[in-house]
Amino acid sequence: MTLTPFIAAITSYMLMLAAYFLPKHRAFHMPVMGATIIFDVAMPFFLATHRNWWHRLIEQNDIFSFLVWMHFGLLITMYALEAAQIASALQILKGVPTARSAHHSQGRALLVARALVIMTGGIMAEPV
Repeated sequence: MTLTPFIAAITSYMLMLAAYFLPKHRAFHMPVMGATIIFDVAMPFFLATHRNWWHRLIEQNDIFSFLVWMHFGLLITMYALEAAQIASALQILKGVPTARSAHHSQGRALLVARALVIMTGGIMAEPV
């Protein structure tokens, strides 16, 4: 039960990976990618409400840990890439010819960034 967020993150990553390799199937690709972005935005809220973050970060001084700051930097990178993905997806839907290559490149970067976010989050996970 304590690894539920980590297992959910890995499952959503596997779905994202499948959607990445099936871009022509828009009925699958777009909802999965959208749901993945919603999952990524909702996860910090879930963790803040279900974990004792004050004790972990402040009382145990984990706020000074390099891993915490690396995870935070990767999260910011992932959110920026997701925003760029949304913008380029909208351009693709409008018919801009150059948007497709940018969207594909951002997708590869997002796969790497999201994998690193999940790995660092898994390393930092503390049994409850």
